[in-house]
Amino acid sequence: MKTKGKEDKDVFYVEVREPDELRRNILESLRDIVESLQRFEKFKETRKEKEHLVHKLRKDIGELKKLIGDLKNALPESKLRDVEIKPILKGDQKTKKKKHKKKKEVEEKRPSTELEKLESELGAIEDKLKGLQ
Repeated sequence: MKTKGKEDKDVFYVEVREPDELRRNILESLRDIVESLQRFEKFKETRKEKEHLVHKLRKDIGELKKLIGDLKNALPESKLRDVEIKPILKGDQKTKKKKHKKKKEVEEKRPSTELEKLESELGAIEDKLKGLQ
């Protein structure tokens, strides 16, 4: 038999109005929590994949830098890059140049690309060949 004691005093009952509605709210809250946890797990996976890809990218960049260095060492040295070609302007070209001078002053000077450098080197070589003939 049970003895009346502290246990009986601590137990109390509360009336729950609309228990089905309360149960539905609790289950909806639990569903939202589970969905949030799923999104967080996907986020962690995405972050791990990103870290892996960044690591791979850094490794690839390092390898490319090494290969570029090897390529530069393998190519013969040339002083043709120092050659600058100045085009000879004719009458109509001089007037066109004056008209567009203001536009050119406003525009920033862009660095010459590798293609432009190679074209100028090619022009210099062609000029030297014409001079030899």
